[in-house]
Amino acid sequence: MREPASPTAVTKKQIALLHVAKRDLGLDDDVYRAVLARYGKVDSAADLDLAGFNRVMKYLTACGFRSTWTKRTYGYRPTMATPPQVDLIRSLWVKWRGADDPDDAELNKWLGRFHKVGALRFVDNKKAAKVISALRAMIARRQDQN
Repeated sequence: MREPASPTAVTKKQIALLHVAKRDLGLDDDVYRAVLARYGKVDSAADLDLAGFNRVMKYLTACGFRSTWTKRTYGYRPTMATPPQVDLIRSLWVKWRGADDPDDAELNKWLGRFHKVGALRFVDNKKAAKVISALRAMIARRQDQN
């Protein structure tokens, strides 16, 4: 298994993202390798550096690829909850609830009732810290009761 050769080498997650883009765009192997050669100047995604990865992703995005990560975390938005905060809120909610909430319906109800926010996507970064603290406290109380 290959380790990144330098700090500018791509990570395994970045390589996986390239493969997801290839699948979502319906690229066959020959076309995918041609994109890597033209924009990344390499024959294999494992040989890409960070600059080459960015060029390839820019091209794939121009072709219509949209990552589900941006959809799920709402991307980086000024003054709003950051993607890591959104992910943490969701994971704490699942831990507290004991079941997945794929469309955030129950989470959004709870946010509206206790934090006066209509949905997770409207949580700002200050409110996110309060929501995270509240969820952690709820989980701790449940563990203390058991």
